[in-house]
Amino acid sequence: MRGIITDDTKTKMGKDFYDKYYYKYNAIGINAKKIVTIGEEYSFARNTAISITIDNEVIYDFLVRPDDEYLEAAAEEAVNTTFTYLKEKEKERKYFTQY
Repeated sequence: MRGIITDDTKTKMGKDFYDKYYYKYNAIGINAKKIVTIGEEYSFARNTAISITIDNEVIYDFLVRPDDEYLEAAAEEAVNTTFTYLKEKEKERKYFTQY
């Protein structure tokens, strides 16, 4: 099983971000062996914070704003960060010999 993205969001804004991220992730054609988790936690006052984790390592996080253009830009940046992270891990794996 490859290319799995799990949704652990709690609000409508979180779900909207997940949808935008998911479509951009698939449009690029990332087919990673690792599971990408999109989580949402309550933050200051009435805000929430969204984080993207791979192997229990947070690779991208931000505070949500109720603005569709902001979510679109955050999804684009998050997908690019995910792609870069996965490519770096792939390069690291080539350099290390496992015994």
